[in-house]
Amino acid sequence: LDTRQREVETVRIGDRLNFRIEIPEDNFAQAPYGIFARSCVAMAKDARTSFKIIDDDGCPTDPTIFPGFTADGNALQSTYEAFRFTESYGVIFQCNVKYCLGPCEPAVCEWNMESFESLGRRRRRRAVEGNETKEADDDMNISQEILVLDFGDEKREFFKADPSTDFAKDKTVTIIEPCPTKTSVLALAVTCALMILLYISTLFCYYMKKWMQPHKIVA
Repeated sequence: LDTRQREVETVRIGDRLNFRIEIPEDNFAQAPYGIFARSCVAMAKDARTSFKIIDDDGCPTDPTIFPGFTADGNALQSTYEAFRFTESYGVIFQCNVKYCLGPCEPAVCEWNMESFESLGRRRRRRAVEGNETKEADDDMNISQEILVLDFGDEKREFFKADPSTDFAKDKTVTIIEPCPTKTSVLALAVTCALMILLYISTLFCYYMKKWMQPHKIVA
């Protein structure tokens, strides 16, 4: 989501985005479910390069790149700046999401000698009806892909290779030459007149020089 909470598929490097995981409203209405997310990975579209953004305990591996999740109603949310891998425009996010009955207990994480909470850990099992324990068994992997562009990418080879953005095919390009202006016509006429005058002057000088030369008298 962008800053206006709109779903986006194409963004630019550095755009501020919200990574949001929501419980379907029908499930939330049936039981007071909570959710937690862990083992989240960002990977290049070709899957050759990947980067774990949330570890197996539910803590962010580098909060400066991708902070931990916070609760927002029945959803989890993390605000980050769009990034990409050098060899790929597409970035795929994958997360392991699990339901728990009631609010999930946040994970206690540490970064740069500081502790903070991230909603990425399941709630501790609680006793229900004696010694029995009860927890949600729903476990799923979710994924989402976004296209991350840099400034000027619209003019580069990516768009030339993408058929959906090939604006050159099946189109006729007409080149219209501009009409000459009055000033340009006048300048051209003056130039031609000067060239003709120079040519006449050259011929005149040549014949005058030849005429003034003394003629040889043959005895």
